[in-house]
Amino acid sequence: MNGIFTHPMIRVSDITTFNKCPRMCYFINHGHDRIEVSPGFLEGLILKELALTYENAFDSDDRQIFLNNELERISKEIRVICRNELSKVDDAALEKSITDILPLIGEISSNLSLNSDFYSYEFIREEHILYSDKFGISGRLDRLLRKNDRMAPSIIRTGNMPDNGVWNSERLALTAYSILVEEKYNSIVEKGFVEYARWGKVRQCVIKRHERRQVLRIRDMIKRIQDGFMPERPKDAPCEYCNFVGMCDVKSTLASRFF
Repeated sequence: MNGIFTHPMIRVSDITTFNKCPRMCYFINHGHDRIEVSPGFLEGLILKELALTYENAFDSDDRQIFLNNELERISKEIRVICRNELSKVDDAALEKSITDILPLIGEISSNLSLNSDFYSYEFIREEHILYSDKFGISGRLDRLLRKNDRMAPSIIRTGNMPDNGVWNSERLALTAYSILVEEKYNSIVEKGFVEYARWGKVRQCVIKRHERRQVLRIRDMIKRIQDGFMPERPKDAPCEYCNFVGMCDVKSTLASRFF
């Protein structure tokens, strides 16, 4: 076997989905599409594109004017950038999302100054599609940073920001990306970052040993899901916002009790 992972690659997004609901992970891994174009989804696409410009906005003489101009540019280019996701979205819905984001620019501009340490890193200018045959994990990283020969992954999030720290799913994502970065660059990753695009704030996350274990444990569980086992639905599953709720009410199998 040579220690090579023989199952289909497990994406970092699979790991975070499993953390949210193992059964949702089952449906996604068995060919069901979860994409639903809602106003929140549209805003997220646009905010992520905007967040990719925050580094340049930080160095700008007038951050608010810079971001207003970037939002106008994105409004014209987003259909080209996200062609598949926006193929069924009409212009009115897209324009409304742009209009809803516009009032956020002032707060984002003010908050960028809080991230001086983050923007002191070197941003590595390349597309970060990472994979590991050894661990069977793959993912597309939003940003990769470097300082004093130390690498740090960063992910952009467009949803809610916790009062303190980062969400558990974000810790797992950063840990999984750290494992991938360490293998590719033969270096140790000690921390990562979460960029909260809606606020222009960045939070640091220390990569911990027990979360490394958790990522590998979840990877092994997803491997069984890929083999066809359906896990139990957790009591706190976010069913209210799930696209699969209609097909989820099935009888648990004996195999699912493994989870």
